[in-house]
Amino acid sequence: MINIRKRGSKYQYVFEAGKVNGKKKQITKCGFKTKREALIAGEKAYMKFINGGLKKKLMCLMQII
Repeated sequence: MINIRKRGSKYQYVFEAGKVNGKKKQITKCGFKTKREALIAGEKAYMKFINGGLKKKLMCLMQII
């Protein structure tokens, strides 16, 4: 699930990628002018994550830890 937050005058999206060593790993990006822009970008990033696009980054992070 994608959450949209307002930070100052900009918006950000956040979604949970899973747990690493018992801690929640979240994917975030901010700097969107409108809530709609953040939602669209968040949906694209979430679908990319679900389909394995961000899997390599998460695997690298888990190998480091």
